[in-house]
Amino acid sequence: MAPVRVPLAVAAVLATAGLLPIHAAQAAPSVPAAPGAAVRAAAAPAVRAAAAPGSKRHVVVFGTDGTRWDKLQAASAPNIKALIGSGYASQSWLYAPPLAQTSSGPGWSTNLTGVWPDKHKVVDNSFSGNDLASYPDFLTRIERSNTAYKTYAALDWKPISDRIMTNSVDRKYVLDGDADGYPADDAKITTDASSYIKANGPDASFVYLGNVDEAGHEHGGASTQYAQAIETMDTQVGQVISAIKSRPTYAQEEWLFVVTTDHGHTDAGGHGGDSWQERQSFVVAAGPGVAHSVPAVKPRNVDVAATAMDYLGVARPAAMDGKPVTTAVNDPFDALAGSLKPRVDETGIPASVLGWTGAAPSGWKIDNTGMGTGGVTEWHGWNFTDDDFWTYAQRGQNRENNVRERGVFAVADSDEWADRSFSGTFNSTLVSPAYTVAGKSSVNLSFGSHYLQEGAQKAQVLVSFDGGADQQVLACTADARAKLEKLTVSVPSGAQKMTVKWRLSNADNNWYWAVDAPAVS
Repeated sequence: MAPVRVPLAVAAVLATAGLLPIHAAQAAPSVPAAPGAAVRAAAAPAVRAAAAPGSKRHVVVFGTDGTRWDKLQAASAPNIKALIGSGYASQSWLYAPPLAQTSSGPGWSTNLTGVWPDKHKVVDNSFSGNDLASYPDFLTRIERSNTAYKTYAALDWKPISDRIMTNSVDRKYVLDGDADGYPADDAKITTDASSYIKANGPDASFVYLGNVDEAGHEHGGASTQYAQAIETMDTQVGQVISAIKSRPTYAQEEWLFVVTTDHGHTDAGGHGGDSWQERQSFVVAAGPGVAHSVPAVKPRNVDVAATAMDYLGVARPAAMDGKPVTTAVNDPFDALAGSLKPRVDETGIPASVLGWTGAAPSGWKIDNTGMGTGGVTEWHGWNFTDDDFWTYAQRGQNRENNVRERGVFAVADSDEWADRSFSGTFNSTLVSPAYTVAGKSSVNLSFGSHYLQEGAQKAQVLVSFDGGADQQVLACTADARAKLEKLTVSVPSGAQKMTVKWRLSNADNNWYWAVDAPAVS
């Protein structure tokens, strides 16, 4: 019996079945996979010069459903590992409830649109209340930028065609399974993709393979069958790539291959929750202009769509959350990525996970005047951490949903600090270097912010000029999750330097504040 994908509202799918036509008649199987991704700067980079439709540039995104990164690495997967060996590859982390389930509807909506669930509003497999019309998939965006582009998709989970992709895509090869879209027939997907892409050379393609997810549901993520499904999927990815490389014009062309997944699986099978097995994803990218690297700063799944569009030079709207894999990181906190340390008091975190430091980057300071004593060492005042370490500290309290911060970020976490005997309250201030503001009447201050409010806890952003008195420019009084703060700060006449402070005070086993990628422009 084919496995059932996590909560798909059958009635909702049946109600919309057939709204989007299937543009092909017969099919063929295939399975995708691969990691590799991108790490980016806070500001949107300039888009490369557009590649004219029909030019030598082509991009193929392989989507392998329900594929764990750790199991992919352990498997015999020579084709994806060849992409990893020549290109960019990394694990990435997904969100968790209540932002969205770690299931296929939110996962593929995020990968294909390049925005997080708080924008596309797909939170489970029912697609109820979604806003995908405002955030179309990357093939649609490419097509709408210039209808001369040739686009192609091969899918054996029909809700991707019915719900996420539009009819702007030139050719969709869609297999129709049961109400949940199963069983997958990756062999037919592989055959059609190999034949069509080889013969027609579309500018942008998406090839979806679903059998790894089925094996996870039937047998579990730790099973032999799951490992075998990954190996079969790798073979199918290899078949499509081999067909492309047999094109008579391949030597004159530039092909970018990207591989990703929508979620992981528990060892016993299943997904949708907040465990590290379910939140696993990855991005792999290999092709011209993508240097071989294992990034110190992990990518985000929203980077898949951005990378595909950037490769063709298609402009990305500011509303997209992703950044291309070729964009350099520009965040002072990420300089600490190589100096993160293992746990001290957080015994629930594996000793192998290096993920925190109390040492600020060059030019930055932590002022713990008034800070209480005792508590958990890792969270005494402001510290620096990453997604792996922070979410291991405590699941299910929205730490997983800090999706707009990347790599290393600063955290003031009174909740975790208070998990060990302490006295006093949490009072700590993160202090920036002095920014030059001479000759300016105002400057823009931006940073990522993930904040939860409770009790008398107080969160402030303060500025001072040339060593003068602190002036409050922001007070956080309510939850502000995964937010990009952009503040305009007035500069007094004659001021030369400005210092910024992030202060969390009067916290007594309350919540937390995470800050990332601060910039003054």
